[in-house]
Amino acid sequence: MRVATSDLFSLEGKTVIATGGTGGLGQEMCLAMAESGADIVSIHVPDDPDQEYLVRAITAVGRKVTGYACDVGNSSDLRVTFRSIWEAGFVPDILLNCAGMNRRGAIEEMTDESIDLVSIRASLTIELTPVQIINVNLKGSYVAAQEFGMQLIKLGRPGKIINIGSFTSFVAMTNVSVYSATKGGVVQMTKAFSNEWAQHGIQVNSICPGYFKTPLAQGLIDKYPDVEQYIVDRTPAGRWGHPSDLRGAVLFLASAASDFCTGQSLVIDGGMMFR
Repeated sequence: MRVATSDLFSLEGKTVIATGGTGGLGQEMCLAMAESGADIVSIHVPDDPDQEYLVRAITAVGRKVTGYACDVGNSSDLRVTFRSIWEAGFVPDILLNCAGMNRRGAIEEMTDESIDLVSIRASLTIELTPVQIINVNLKGSYVAAQEFGMQLIKLGRPGKIINIGSFTSFVAMTNVSVYSATKGGVVQMTKAFSNEWAQHGIQVNSICPGYFKTPLAQGLIDKYPDVEQYIVDRTPAGRWGHPSDLRGAVLFLASAASDFCTGQSLVIDGGMMFR
């Protein structure tokens, strides 16, 4: 059946389950989907002060948002959380698999010693080790997609899984070896899931952002001031990305517009990868 072009990107009546929806990029993508008619179920870090900002943003556009506190890097905790979501009666349509973290440093510095990662509003501190980056970025993404997709299959419903990779999934950058490894894994995972689940009407794709101006990125700029102009000079578009630059991509992958698109990784980087 042909969908009218005016309705092609509508998410009216849909439910989005989002991990990492309180972050700089995740919040903007959740808001874009809410503005297109979706309600949001947010899986967030326990005691995450940024959850209240997401709630305000979503309710301001007239949509519902429900929060579940969870350590995405803990597989058992994540599976229990999904079980709670299903038991609460939520019917899945779209997964935004956006939870992620990073730790910069040379390869020889990536030891098991933890460092502190401060939240985007500097009011939540998380101990961060390379293993934790792997557990959240890759293992957590896998488990979330698995739990979400299995519920769709159980219900006999089609759906959308949107993973978040990175520009560094494809380009080797210094000082982000662990992060790059996890994001490369996310892209390959996207292909594998899409191959197995296309038969169930589930599209699995990823968005791979380049350098975006988020509060966390601002922390990097504050520490290394030359980084800001370096990224501008290296990017053909001549600027950093803004979280709003991801709205079109996430709406495409979440909506009927992408029903024949699966296994793809959409790089949003202002052309940086090809310079």
